[in-house]
Amino acid sequence: MNLSDMAVAWVTSILKMDRARWPEILTRLEAMLGESWSLRRLAQPRTYSLGARPRDERELPLADWLEELGKEGPLEARALDLGSLSMEGLPPHMAAAFANTQGLALELRTRGAASVYVLETVFSRQSLISPAQLVEFARLQPHAEHVLEAWARVITESNELNGRPAVEASQVVRYLGSREGAQVLDFLGGDLMSALQSTVRREGAVENIPEAYRSFFHTSDPDDFDRHMLGPDRQHEFVPSEERLYLESGATAQDFVALVEAQPFAREIWERIARNLNQFLAEGEEPYTAESIAAKLRNEGPEAHQGLPMGNLTQEWQGCCRGHGVDPIIPEALRGCVRRSGPTPEEREKDKGLLLEREKLRLASNTEGYQVYLFQELGELPPVPGSPALPAAELRKEFLAALRETETFAEQQGSPFFEAFKLARFVLESDQLRLTGELTPERVDALVKVLKAAGFSERAGDVLGRKINVVSDFEPFQPSEEKLRGLLACSVADVFGGMGSWNDESFETEETRARYEQLSARLFSTLRAFTLTTLNAK
Repeated sequence: MNLSDMAVAWVTSILKMDRARWPEILTRLEAMLGESWSLRRLAQPRTYSLGARPRDERELPLADWLEELGKEGPLEARALDLGSLSMEGLPPHMAAAFANTQGLALELRTRGAASVYVLETVFSRQSLISPAQLVEFARLQPHAEHVLEAWARVITESNELNGRPAVEASQVVRYLGSREGAQVLDFLGGDLMSALQSTVRREGAVENIPEAYRSFFHTSDPDDFDRHMLGPDRQHEFVPSEERLYLESGATAQDFVALVEAQPFAREIWERIARNLNQFLAEGEEPYTAESIAAKLRNEGPEAHQGLPMGNLTQEWQGCCRGHGVDPIIPEALRGCVRRSGPTPEEREKDKGLLLEREKLRLASNTEGYQVYLFQELGELPPVPGSPALPAAELRKEFLAALRETETFAEQQGSPFFEAFKLARFVLESDQLRLTGELTPERVDALVKVLKAAGFSERAGDVLGRKINVVSDFEPFQPSEEKLRGLLACSVADVFGGMGSWNDESFETEETRARYEQLSARLFSTLRAFTLTTLNAK
C-alpha cells in the first residue's frame, strides 16, 4: 500500500474502535508516526499532516475532525476501492503502475446518511513568496498593467496545454490567489518572473525590488562552476556561457580550420587545442601536436571533426582570443558557420526585453515545505460498491488459489517473482510466523530465521524485513493476528508497478503472454478484494 492508502487504513481503523478510545488511539498513532507527522495541526513545516475538508470547505486536522465526528451519534466506517483513475484502456493490474490509481476512499455512515471522502494531497508552495505577495510585487512595478497582461498570456498558454481555462489580465490577481492558481504558480513562477522583467525593460524601465521583497528573489550565475575550474591565473580568458560561439551543425572541419587560421595567433590556438585533446587520450595513444591536429582537420575530409569534443575546441579558440583582449575574427564567408549561445549585443539593443541567465530574478525556494493529506468530502456520491460478494473466508481462499497458480507459472518461466507469491502464501498459511505484539528488531530477525529454515532465500528475508513495516503501522489499533497476516501477505503480493515489477516481465510466445495476462488480472482482482476485506476487518 502507498502512503495515501495507509492514511485511509489508519483512519478507518480508528473509526472502527470504541469512540471513547479515540483520543488514546490518536496519541498512540502520533507516537508511532513520530515528529515527521502532525495530526493536531495542518501545514506544519517539514511534516506530513493528516486532516479533512468537509463540504463546508473548512480544513480540519485529524484530531479536530475526530472530535466533530464523535458528536454525530452512531457511526459506521469502511474503506472503499473506487477503482482505477488511470489511463483509459489499460487493464487494472497495468494501471497500478501509475500514480493516483487504485486509491482507497473512506465511507462514513451516520443517522442513515452516507458520505464518501477521497484523499487529496496538498503540497506547500515551492517558493518562499506567497501568491498574494507576488501579485503585490507585480503591482509595485513600473507599467504594472502591462506586467499583468504579460502574465495573463503566460498563464493562458500553459492552461490551454493542460485543459484549464484562459485567464484575462483582469482575472490574474484573483486567479493566482485561488487554489488552482497557486498550483499553476508552482510550475510557472520562473516564467512569470521573466515575463515581468522583460515587460518592464521593454518599457524602458527597470524592475523595482523594495527591501521587504529582496529575500524572495535571487540571481544565479550559470558560469560559477566553469569560472572556478578555469583557475585564477586564466580568468582573463574566461568567456561567459551566453557569449560562447559554437559550430553550426552543417559546419565542416575545414570551416573550423579557417576560423582558427583567421586569427593572428593561430599557432597558439592550435597548441592549446592539442593540449586539451591530449588529456582525453588513452594510455599509449600518440599525443597531438599543433601541427598534427591542424593537419587532421584540414586534410581528413569534411567530417574529420566528428568524434572530437568540438565544444572544448571552440572554447579554446574563443578563450585564446579573449586572453588577447580581442573578439574572434570571423570572415564574412564563415559567419553562417557559428552561432552564439545567448543573444548578441545587437539583438539586445533591438529588444531590451532579452534577458541573460545571470540577470534573471529567480524565486527563492521554500525550504520548510510540508505535505497535507486531506479527506475531501465528495459533493456527489460516486457509485459505491456494496459488501464483497464473497465472505472473507472465501476471498482468502480465492486469493490463495490465485497466488498458487501464479507462483507455479512464474517458477516455470524462471521469474524471480515466484518467491514473492510463495512468501505471501507462507505468511497466510504458516503458523510459524506470529505478528501480534511489538515487532522489535530482534523479533524481525527471528522471523527472517523462520523463513530461512523454511527454505526461502536471503532476498525473501530482505523483503519481509521491509514489508513488516506495514504490520508495524497498525500496532496502535491492536489488530488480530489474522488481520496482520492478511496485511503482510497483501503487501508482499503487491508486485504490480512500473519498471522492474511483475508488470515489466516479458515472454517469448503469445500463448505464454496471454496466460501471464490472465493470471495477472486474476491475482490483481483477488488481491484488491482481499486487501479491502482485510482492512475493514477488526
